[in-house]
Amino acid sequence: MPFAYVMLKKLEFSRHTPEARGFMYWERVSEQIYLFTSDRYALVNSVAVVTDRGTIVVDGLPFPDEAKQIARFLEIRSGVDFHSLILTHHHMDHVYGLFAFPNHLDVISSELCRQRLLEVGEASLAEARESDPAFEEVSIRIPTITLESGELIIDAGNMTLRLFPLPGHTADNIGVMIEEDDILITGDAVMAIPIIADGNWEQEIETLQRIRDLEPDTVVQGHGEVILRGEVKTVMNEYISYLHCVRKEAELALKKGRDRKEIWDIPLERCGLERVPLGIASHQLHVANLLSIYDRLKAEREG
Repeated sequence: MPFAYVMLKKLEFSRHTPEARGFMYWERVSEQIYLFTSDRYALVNSVAVVTDRGTIVVDGLPFPDEAKQIARFLEIRSGVDFHSLILTHHHMDHVYGLFAFPNHLDVISSELCRQRLLEVGEASLAEARESDPAFEEVSIRIPTITLESGELIIDAGNMTLRLFPLPGHTADNIGVMIEEDDILITGDAVMAIPIIADGNWEQEIETLQRIRDLEPDTVVQGHGEVILRGEVKTVMNEYISYLHCVRKEAELALKKGRDRKEIWDIPLERCGLERVPLGIASHQLHVANLLSIYDRLKAEREG
């Protein structure tokens, strides 16, 4: 997956560490769950769950300095050792930051995620290093424990984490449900703008419907703000409506014989979402969705 740099407007959280100012922000989702958000790449999130048996980190932030700040923060703040690392999917903005954590830790993911990292991980990292030498210290952490189907339960003493597939954004995406707090960490199955350019439109809608029907108390998106209690059903319905609109716009463009480059003129707002959550990246991500469906429909029409 190409690694693009996106500079976004700062999102001020209620808490931040002095040493992290200007790099990443943190807040508490609950007493034992920390959320870290990149100030420099599309508001991507990393989550730490502090348990009796150690801290479990779900996804990393993309930039090396951000990742090292998180690892150091957790060492000091939690006062416990690390337990394990979880990857929700193989996209590099979630993968790179895991290099900053102890090498002996197990990395847990879907089996598909492991396969994709073996296929594209090193090539993507080489591309990132060409753009920025800071990535020289990054190494790809290949998962050591994988979920092939069904669910995987992590018993961490006072906390139980249930891992299960949430495909759509990518085929390998998994969710992490923290049972005691009814908090669902979704990876990029849920984003401030749902993205299916590297995934599957139908699967993504099914996943959003499943999350809506699960009715978790809180949803931690892969990118963007936490979706709080009472808002989950409303937001999932908005995201589902957005994806239906994207398909409708792509179908209309194809029916009218519009060229691919003309799709850039279709605004995000026409499909009911705003650009604010992901800043300047929003329109580009929206267009990627349109082009993905446009190309698929065109290919089906032609053959």
